[in-house]
Amino acid sequence: MSDKVKFISTDYLKSNTVIQDNVDENILVPYIYSSQDTHIQLALGSTLYDRLKDGIVNNNLNSDELNLLRTYIQPCLAQWAFYEVFPFLNFKMTNKAVSKQSSEFSAPSELDEIKYLRNSIRDLAEFFTRRLNQYLCDYSQLFPQYLSPDPYANVIANSKSYFSGVYTSRRGLDLFPDIPTYIGNRYSCFNCGNGGCGGC
Repeated sequence: MSDKVKFISTDYLKSNTVIQDNVDENILVPYIYSSQDTHIQLALGSTLYDRLKDGIVNNNLNSDELNLLRTYIQPCLAQWAFYEVFPFLNFKMTNKAVSKQSSEFSAPSELDEIKYLRNSIRDLAEFFTRRLNQYLCDYSQLFPQYLSPDPYANVIANSKSYFSGVYTSRRGLDLFPDIPTYIGNRYSCFNCGNGGCGGC
């Protein structure tokens, strides 16, 4: 399986966000990969994630996988990639300093403005993540790699799509009691009590 598989193109990213056409592709591509490897892999679990990458490389995705990719994963990934790249559209990293970009006809945004806008982007990305999670829970039987992941998978699907800041432990030493835990050949869901649901 090739690690260099993108679920969206830079054209798709620009078409589905407010990123301008003149933004260099070299700036966007690393954030597509990193968003895909973090946010999307966490939502899918590495077994289903790897299956989709293999299916793209070998051109053998079935109709359910194509629908999952086009209708749920791609819109979600576009917003997460936008969220991740957003600060770097305003700042430039050089070997001398981190500098603000500006032009003759515009002024760079202030940090508070960037934070506000980035939070709005995150809200939308989290909505699409929740939508993806709900679809996978409702139709998990269509995706055997999600329902029964490889027991040695290094990332297990997580349905927690919203983060509100600081997280504190409520159940003894378990810091993440609401995150599904892989037990043997099934998941244990603390929220719904339904084992094997893939993290719904």
